[in-house]
Amino acid sequence: MIKRLWWMALLPLTAQAADDFAAQWPLQLAQGDAGAYRVVLDEGVYRAAYWRDLRDVQVIDADGTPMASAVQAAATPTAGPARQVALDWFALPASAATTAGGDLSVVVQRDAGGNVVSVRNSPGAAGAARSDPSWLVDLGRQAGQVQALRVEWDGEPTALDLGYRLEGSEDLRRWQVLDPEVRLVRLHNQGRQLSSDRVAVSTSLRYLRLVPLQREGAPPLRALQGELAGDAAANDWQWIELAASAPDAAAPARFRYRMQGRFPVQHVDVAMPPNTAVSWNVSSSDADRKVADAEQAWQVRASGWNTWTLQEGERRQASAPLELGQETSDRDWQLQAEPAVAGTPAPALKLGYRPGSVVFLAQGRAPYLLVAGNARAGVRESNLEPMLAALRARNGAQWQPAAASLGESAVRAGNKAYAPAAPARDWKNLVLWAVLVAGALAVAGFAVSLLRGRPPR
Repeated sequence: MIKRLWWMALLPLTAQAADDFAAQWPLQLAQGDAGAYRVVLDEGVYRAAYWRDLRDVQVIDADGTPMASAVQAAATPTAGPARQVALDWFALPASAATTAGGDLSVVVQRDAGGNVVSVRNSPGAAGAARSDPSWLVDLGRQAGQVQALRVEWDGEPTALDLGYRLEGSEDLRRWQVLDPEVRLVRLHNQGRQLSSDRVAVSTSLRYLRLVPLQREGAPPLRALQGELAGDAAANDWQWIELAASAPDAAAPARFRYRMQGRFPVQHVDVAMPPNTAVSWNVSSSDADRKVADAEQAWQVRASGWNTWTLQEGERRQASAPLELGQETSDRDWQLQAEPAVAGTPAPALKLGYRPGSVVFLAQGRAPYLLVAGNARAGVRESNLEPMLAALRARNGAQWQPAAASLGESAVRAGNKAYAPAAPARDWKNLVLWAVLVAGALAVAGFAVSLLRGRPPR
């Protein structure tokens, strides 16, 4: 009897809770033996997720065993390759810039826009044409955007080592030294070539001047190209659109929205009727923000955000989306028109996000599944970040694990996966009471046995 009571008391300790996930997606691996994989999350995964930190987004093997995985935010867009533009440049005699910061000893003609159209020698510059010339560069509209100058020589010389002083000016009168010595080098040896034809530029001044540090030896210049920073890669923003809930008669021009899932929202936009202009206060809230008053849970994201739409024939123009500055995964959103005018139409709320990814190691038996949505999922510590950092340091910052993609989603446990965990019980006290009750019953049993076995007088 005592053993039976012990077994009943310990049964809750040994029974495993039927914790499961709401949905699942089969994973398709682009490479079968890569070891590490990266799968980009889609809208369905974010809608199924329950926790802010996506702890309930995991990868499991064919046996249901969780794989070592880590959820990563979307990578910051990187700049593309540098672009080159042709620059206007002019040759100056050596005497035109004999001292740093001196005025040009030539006559420079500019048009109404400040563009240099011609350069003529002054009378005192005769006899200096045999020396290496200086080069005057007009950056024009590219001023402040040019990161470097690319020198193209005429005839492709095989060997040269030249020094120049880089100067800058805004009005062709007052010059300042930007770099006291830049080297332009081109050398050949045993079929190999060492070449340096790039001059770094870090200034917003419009005019540049390259003054030779040697008297002669420079070959004729064919062209000067300006190197511009490449455009950032496409941000790949994705949007979800929410409809306003029933309006509150006590709060005119206030609209609330409910988002399902845990999207990493960074942009906010509205869809309004044509020819509309409204200023909004934007705020968000969530049930996991514990405060005494529900109204205090609303966090202001923007105040006085002006939105407008204009319809001109078939052409429609609208205000730019609002950048929040930081990522948030709040479920509840609110728009309050300022001023609060009754009858303000309820706009559709659009929330923009960039999808993140899950990196995992193929440790178990294939096929693999990505599962999401579990209110009882515990916090998981990932040990992958040091390994990923070391691999990027070894293979380059752009290194990524092999690609994996999501298949068609399927229901796993459904809505019951979102049921909160039962309150924790003090099993220690329960077991102690069970032991005490069992002991009391045992003592009573012994007493009854003794009474029954007592001989008659």
